[in-house]
Amino acid sequence: MRQWLVNLLFLCLAVAAGVQLFVLKYQVMDKEEELKMIHRQILNDSREIHMLKADWALLNDPDRLRELVKNQTNFRPIGAGQIVHAETLPLRMTPPPVKKPDFRQSEQESS
Repeated sequence: MRQWLVNLLFLCLAVAAGVQLFVLKYQVMDKEEELKMIHRQILNDSREIHMLKADWALLNDPDRLRELVKNQTNFRPIGAGQIVHAETLPLRMTPPPVKKPDFRQSEQESS
């Protein structure tokens, strides 16, 4: 009887270990699939970053920007005659300071 119980115990342990290995196998397979999806997403993101950098380089091309400014604005390069020394600029007149009303004085007058 005792040997039968020991055999039954080992059989139950073997079945439990088998079931656990079966469950673990499918958990590992799920994690591997998740890892593959993450790697695919990283690859897609890397490609998109590469494309965005190429677009950024194209949009910031100095020749392209120069043409846009020329076609869409009236801006022109600064001429040599437009550059002057600061001493030749007229002084800016500052307006006289505005006197703030003193409310304490008007309260004393009304009393």
